[in-house]
Amino acid sequence: MRLLFIIEKITKICLMVVLMMTLLLNESFAQSAEGKGSSEPLNQRSPGKGEGTSEVELNRDYLKGYIADTEYILTSPARWEKSDWLKASLVAGATIGLYAYDHDIQEWAQKKRNSTTNNVARLADSFGNELVTLPVLGAFYLYGYSLEDKKARTTALLGLESFLISSVFTQAIKFTAHRHRPSEGNQYDKWEGPSFTTSNVSFPSWESSSAFAIGTVIASEYHDNTWIPPLAYGIATLTALSRVNDNDHWAADVFFGSAIGFFTAKAIVVLHKKGVNIAVIPVIDGQLRALLISYKF
Repeated sequence: MRLLFIIEKITKICLMVVLMMTLLLNESFAQSAEGKGSSEPLNQRSPGKGEGTSEVELNRDYLKGYIADTEYILTSPARWEKSDWLKASLVAGATIGLYAYDHDIQEWAQKKRNSTTNNVARLADSFGNELVTLPVLGAFYLYGYSLEDKKARTTALLGLESFLISSVFTQAIKFTAHRHRPSEGNQYDKWEGPSFTTSNVSFPSWESSSAFAIGTVIASEYHDNTWIPPLAYGIATLTALSRVNDNDHWAADVFFGSAIGFFTAKAIVVLHKKGVNIAVIPVIDGQLRALLISYKF
C-alpha cells in the first residue's frame, strides 16, 4: 500500500510537471510567432494591459518581502475604498449564504457522488497538496533558471509566496474556528472555537486556498495567453469542488478558502508590479516601536 501511494504521488507530480512544461512551450511558441508576425522588435513594443510584473529573484530581498507583503495585506482594510468593501461584503455574503445551505449541499453532493466524480476529485485534489505543488513549483523555477526564462522564475517565486502567506492566513482561521468536518457526521453548525488542537479544522479549506493561491498567480502572469487563465482557474475550481465531493469540507469552507487564495495572490502580484517600491523602516520614538511601510509608485 505504501508503494502504491508513492507511485501515485510521483505520477501526479509528473503529470503536473508535464502540464507546466506544456504551458511554457506554448508561451514560447506564441512569443516566437508574435515576433515573426511584426516588424517591431519585441523589446521595443509597449506592454499590454496588466503586464509589468517586476522580475523576482531568489535572494534576501525576496525573503524580506514576505514580511512587508504580509503586513500590507493584513493592514489593507484601513486603505480600502468603496469597491474593496463591496467585494469583501460579497465574499462574506456568499459565505454566509452557503453556510445556511451547507447541510443541503452536502447531502446533494453525496447523493450525486459516483466513480467518475471520485476519479476527477482524486486527480484535482493534488493541486492543493503541498507534496505535489511544491515540487512542481521547484521544477518550474529550475526550468526558468536553466533556460533564463524570467517569467517562469518570477511565476514560481510569486506562486510560492502566495501559497505560504495564504496558508498562514488559512491555518490561523482554522485554529480560531475549529469547525467540524462533514465526514465526522456532525451538524454543519458545530464549532468549538479557538484552541491548539489539530482536530475539527474544516473552515476554511486549505487545499482550496492553496490551489487558488498558485492558480491565480499563473493566470495573472500568463494573462496574455487565451487559454492559460481559464485552465488555471478551472483546475483550482475542480480542486475546491473535490473537497465537497470527498465529504471533507462544507461548501462554505471551500468558497471562503478559495477567496483567501485568490485575493492573497492578487495582492502579491500587484505588490510586485514594476514601479512599486516597498521600503520597511523601523521607527523607534521613546516608547513607540513600529514598522513603517513605504510604497512608491
